[in-house]
Amino acid sequence: MSEELWNDLQYMVLGRDDPELFIPHENYAGMLARNQVSLIGRLLNPREQDLRRVISYLPPLWGIALRVHGRILDDSYVQFLFSSEVDMVDVLRMGPWMVDNWFEALQRWEDFPELEFLTSIDMWVQIRGIPLPYVSEATARFIAKTIGEIVHLDFNEETSSQIAFIRVKIGIGITDHLRFLRKVRFESSEKAMIGFEYEKLKRICTNCSRINHDSSHCPYLVLLVYHEDILDVPLAPVFEEGEGSNIYSFLIEKPSSLSSELSSYSPISQPPRPPTLGPNLEEFLAAYPPRTRPSSSSNCFGASSKPKDVIKGKEKVLYENGESSKRRKGKQIQVENERNSRQRRKGSGIWFYPTEH
Repeated sequence: MSEELWNDLQYMVLGRDDPELFIPHENYAGMLARNQVSLIGRLLNPREQDLRRVISYLPPLWGIALRVHGRILDDSYVQFLFSSEVDMVDVLRMGPWMVDNWFEALQRWEDFPELEFLTSIDMWVQIRGIPLPYVSEATARFIAKTIGEIVHLDFNEETSSQIAFIRVKIGIGITDHLRFLRKVRFESSEKAMIGFEYEKLKRICTNCSRINHDSSHCPYLVLLVYHEDILDVPLAPVFEEGEGSNIYSFLIEKPSSLSSELSSYSPISQPPRPPTLGPNLEEFLAAYPPRTRPSSSSNCFGASSKPKDVIKGKEKVLYENGESSKRRKGKQIQVENERNSRQRRKGSGIWFYPTEH
């Protein structure tokens, strides 16, 4: 609505200040009597229940489609007008009723309804688990009143044919959460777990156990609150490939931008390693004793260490220890200078062998 239209409506004569119109009683007296034989219905979950479907679905379900008339009052309430009070009482007695798997609360018409009007629904509850010695009407009533107001107790100690459970019709608030278990302790110190089973119950909020909404629209959901004043924990610096370990990061000059970012904390470094002690010569010799040279009578290959006489014809050539002889076409290979010799490790010690050109 624009501002100009709103200003015009402020100064329009809408009839609020006109004289009152008096309506005689005979104009609505007949409807007052008609409303006395009617029920007001309230949808417990209007998001899932349609008002037009309610007034067209329930009368045939009651079996009195031609003797009842339904009409919509507002977004959540409907009215059913009955032809006889007997039909109306039977409908209340067979309740509660459901539409689209959700309950509908029904209550008899009141000319001047109080605040508690249509704030509860009468449900049949089966009380299970009472120990056999304590099954009685008084015990059932004592337990049932913890759930809600008792409307009717379907149990008699003298005539009831079964006591596996006790049926009680209880008025339960439409905004109350349902209780399914209750621990009890009798005066004899015996304990028991009592269970409650609600007849005709098909849908319920799995979060708060209420019957006027589903879990996707639950107003009692506890949302996780993330506070913005939580201190941020600084992360350890990440080094690029080739930059090296952060152990020696203090030796590397960081740019001014990085130094400002890391000024509030120091990088994580490994603890310093203890200095390595030098080798102990005495312990080393004790663990690895040196090998002794072979005796003077033989070398490592079992050959004699004394000079050998090599006979070539009638000439004798004297070879020193470590030398060897080679023969080619009857000529003796001359020993070359030491610089042309190569090292070769054979056993213990170093042995030199001449190389030929």
